[in-house]
Amino acid sequence: MTKKQNIHFKHRSRMKQKFLESNGNIYYPHQLLEMLLFYTITRKDTNPAAHRLLDRFGDIDGVLNAKIDDLTEVEEIGPVSASLIKAIGEICRRYSQVSEERISFSSTDDLKNYFADNFPEHTVDSILIISVNTQLELIHSESLRLNELEDNPSAARLITKIILKSGADQIAAGIFHLCSPPIPTQSDYRLTRMIAETASTIGAELIDMIICSGKYTFSMKETGAFGFSF
Repeated sequence: MTKKQNIHFKHRSRMKQKFLESNGNIYYPHQLLEMLLFYTITRKDTNPAAHRLLDRFGDIDGVLNAKIDDLTEVEEIGPVSASLIKAIGEICRRYSQVSEERISFSSTDDLKNYFADNFPEHTVDSILIISVNTQLELIHSESLRLNELEDNPSAARLITKIILKSGADQIAAGIFHLCSPPIPTQSDYRLTRMIAETASTIGAELIDMIICSGKYTFSMKETGAFGFSF
């Protein structure tokens, strides 16, 4: 007698592949829960359990915020599955909290405003280097006196260290002049080129250099003064 093929044969593999191809954007809430339960319910179809969770708690937020005791009252949801759901819920909560506190830059004006509001507490001209992630969110900042970089044979090494410390592949910088207008000097151009070239050698990119004087700013990229090819 021919053995009847399981209708769920390779179903999990197909769902995982589809998830990877779409980044999960096309999945309904019950499908996301169904996939989550793959890792705790190993030999059963998890679709019914996913639907029961949504029926009981209303939506995916309700599922992730439910108490463990309430989760385990749902058929097929044992302590291991309930613990995984609660862990995912806590991860989402903490991510949301951190995300709300992040500084992000969606435009040149955002960069200019950030540098204008974060003048380093130096009594001499200085530079502030910020590292951003691929979503242009601030992940690290470091300020230096300009004389630590100008005519310093170790300047490129210092910039490399700052970039590698943050692990970012994009940086921006602000040069702060205490007693001159926000117009780039020849020294500023040389410094900007050095930073951009140094970043490029380690796979990073200088996305803009902002010249600041008090609350006044000048974007070298926005004005066309920033345009280097490597």
